Amino acid sequence: MFVPTLVAVLVGLFLAAGPAAAPAAADPIVPPGADDAVTALAQANARAADATEASLDAQDQLGVRRGEADRTRRDAEAAHQAADAARADRDRAFVDVDQVSRAAFQGGQLDPLSALLGAESPQSYLDRTTLLDQVSTENQRFVQRFLDATAVAETAERDAAARDLDAQRSASDAQRTADEAAARKADADREVAAAEDALAEASPATRAALRRGGTTAWPTNIPGTGVAMDALRTALTQQGKPYVWGATGPSTYDCSGLVQWAYRQVGVGLPRVSRQQALIGVPVEPKDARPGDLLFFNSPVTHVGIYVGGGKFLEAPQSGDVVKVSDVRSNLSGVRRIVL
Repeated sequence: MFVPTLVAVLVGLFLAAGPAAAPAAADPIVPPGADDAVTALAQANARAADATEASLDAQDQLGVRRGEADRTRRDAEAAHQAADAARADRDRAFVDVDQVSRAAFQGGQLDPLSALLGAESPQSYLDRTTLLDQVSTENQRFVQRFLDATAVAETAERDAAARDLDAQRSASDAQRTADEAAARKADADREVAAAEDALAEASPATRAALRRGGTTAWPTNIPGTGVAMDALRTALTQQGKPYVWGATGPSTYDCSGLVQWAYRQVGVGLPRVSRQQALIGVPVEPKDARPGDLLFFNSPVTHVGIYVGGGKFLEAPQSGDVVKVSDVRSNLSGVRRIVL
């Protein structure tokens, strides 16, 4: 169904609101002919949706940072174990060298050699050739083993120290991300509460006007093959279910929650938030969009839906509304295609 043509609709919208002209925050979803009260509700919803996406994204990043911190901590522990083992091997080799030195010099204390061998890092200031010259050829292998073990121990100690620094940095990154996630969550809670209060105080006519436009009766039997079409047909079965911030189904959804849920039903895992979903799949020129492609809105991305054809897309639009098929809006910022 091309009324008007897909190319004309999407190219026109994209040129009118390309990435350079897109706003820095979510545009409100304002129904046609909305009055000031409806527009104010839509603006409150947009602020809440933007804050919620940022909060969920921060939570995802927190999981990544904590995983990195755990991994670097385990690496540091393994490096310390390797250093301990290397030092133990060096100490055992020193016993052999000490016996060699005593035997070579008839059991007496050879002060220069004893001082050098007993130092914390003998190879740092001991000339290897000089030491080897002081013992017999048949005992040189003991000295060589000591020198090699010393070098290994020193390398292992440096590696353990470096791993400690990595672990400290990762722990600090995780803590900063946790603090940011908490702040974003507090912002989201405030914005959602404000939007919910505004919706509760609105008149029935205003709430009804917020839902104006779109349809909840789009056919679910769209022809086509591939995982994207399977996900689209699955998502279309959810038409009419309410929007709830942060919801991922199966009874309520936000925009990215609907997309993630639909793909999960067909065996494909997608990121949780729209700004991360906008990084996967294959980028598609708007003029080449086809049913099943993901459409992203605003820059940075704060909204996502699934193209159904004819200049329309399936979305979970905003609080007070339901999952429905709407006209593609002018703040389209990108199109991605999920292929396996």
